[in-house]
Amino acid sequence: MVRAPATEELFPGGFAKPSSVFISGTSRTLLKWFAFAALAPYASRVYWTDVRLPGEILDPLDPMSVHAIPEESLYVHSPRDLQPDDQRAHQAETAAATVLRSEGSTKSLDGLVEFLRMPPHAQRLISTAGRTDAPAILVTANAQRLATVYSADRAGPLMRALLEAGTCQVALWAEAPTVYTSMFEVILLVEGSGPADWRNATVECTKGISTGPLASGRAHRLSELEPVAKILESAIPTRPEGRA
Repeated sequence: MVRAPATEELFPGGFAKPSSVFISGTSRTLLKWFAFAALAPYASRVYWTDVRLPGEILDPLDPMSVHAIPEESLYVHSPRDLQPDDQRAHQAETAAATVLRSEGSTKSLDGLVEFLRMPPHAQRLISTAGRTDAPAILVTANAQRLATVYSADRAGPLMRALLEAGTCQVALWAEAPTVYTSMFEVILLVEGSGPADWRNATVECTKGISTGPLASGRAHRLSELEPVAKILESAIPTRPEGRA
């Protein structure tokens, strides 16, 4: 098989401007590892939000279990923590509607309302992770769990507000089909049984990448993609922590 050069980026453009990526697959843990490796060139501006159920126990090989992701870049929240703040947004919309009349002002108001509708966690991330050299990359792991608090008609405006705030969005969606993909610029499918068998797992771009190693329109084994394979080879333990 042809191997991608180590210097070749999976994401042409290097997230130099706000953009959105959707990565789906059946293994939650494998999706995290793939994202961890694929985003490694931009690690200093990557922030992770793990949507976790109360009392959930992580896979022993999860990158968060083995502390591969720096604690200062990781946030854990339940779906309830991340639900939209519709009441606060409605109050702002009502208060400002009588003041802002012009078309331009209306657009500004819409953006403000959507920002206020974001959960406090998202607002804090935007405020603290902002950069002048390149956009912050905000990864949402287990994004499928937010379908319980965001309807399809609410997800689109939220995505637009996040991009307009100057961030890049990477959603990891496991286990369940979805109708949310149309709002994303890049769509990747990662197929594999789990991190222990990552060498046989594959990734395929179905939308948004026209150059580089993922542009051929076929599935690539992760072991073919040298930048990814090198990181996974060294980062994934041969056995879970705590086992002899």
